[in-house]
Amino acid sequence: MNSRRGLYSSVVTNSWRPNRLCIRWCIARIGQRGWLLAIAALGLAAGSHAIAQAAECTKVVVTADPEFPPYAWYDGKQLRGASVDVVTSVLDSMHLPYELRYVGPFVRVLRSARFGEVDIVTELKRNPEREQFLVFSESPIFSNPSSVFVRSDVSRTVNSREALVGLRGGVTHGTKFGDGMDEYIDAHLSVEVAPGIKENFAKLAAGRIDYFLSPHYPALSYLIASGRADQFQALKPFVAQAMNYVGWSRKSACLARLDEFNAGLRRYLASINSMRLVEASYDLWQHSPQMVR
Repeated sequence: MNSRRGLYSSVVTNSWRPNRLCIRWCIARIGQRGWLLAIAALGLAAGSHAIAQAAECTKVVVTADPEFPPYAWYDGKQLRGASVDVVTSVLDSMHLPYELRYVGPFVRVLRSARFGEVDIVTELKRNPEREQFLVFSESPIFSNPSSVFVRSDVSRTVNSREALVGLRGGVTHGTKFGDGMDEYIDAHLSVEVAPGIKENFAKLAAGRIDYFLSPHYPALSYLIASGRADQFQALKPFVAQAMNYVGWSRKSACLARLDEFNAGLRRYLASINSMRLVEASYDLWQHSPQMVR
């Protein structure tokens, strides 16, 4: 005990001189620690290199809602539509390679973006829930109206959202309407959720719901493609008019290029007539009306 105290005392005084035993002990300790630190440093360096390689931005995977003409649709071979044209044109101007990838129904599109399996969703509405896993473009890409659909043999007037109170409604899973409509549904309306547009119109035809609330163009497009446009009607006016944005996955390795994309999107939208682009896209779809979920 006294020898340890003496060693400690000599360490904290200027008069201490190391003996050979202490030198050997110190070298051994330092050598052991140095070796461990070297191994750790090499491991960190290798890990950092692997992370850097994994996070390298070489291309973006682009997807879209396959049932959303004229903004986006899947024709059985590739994704098409006005929003797809806009996004890919901007990516071309950035010289950023891309892959158009069909991943399935819109619910799967959202899931793929959440987990970073895709980088970009070409068009969707902005809300707090989606902002948890998506960063949205600064500029909206298109305006997107929503309608109330009823059977053609039903005489009903819907001049406002309040007219829907007390009725049985239907919506498609994952659909957001914007323009305050989502909050109004939660607070005042009774709606059932179905997997897709097809299922909602089937429920409407069977009388299981009184109306189907949907983004206007996709629902109308389904009726045209299925040859059932005479069985249902879209009531006027629109119940919501919201903006759609481009969404980037927060897990995208190319997220650092979002500012560049935003600048390119602003320039591109300023150079075109958005409504004419939507109309041209709708005409293209009507020449071969199909939607593959």
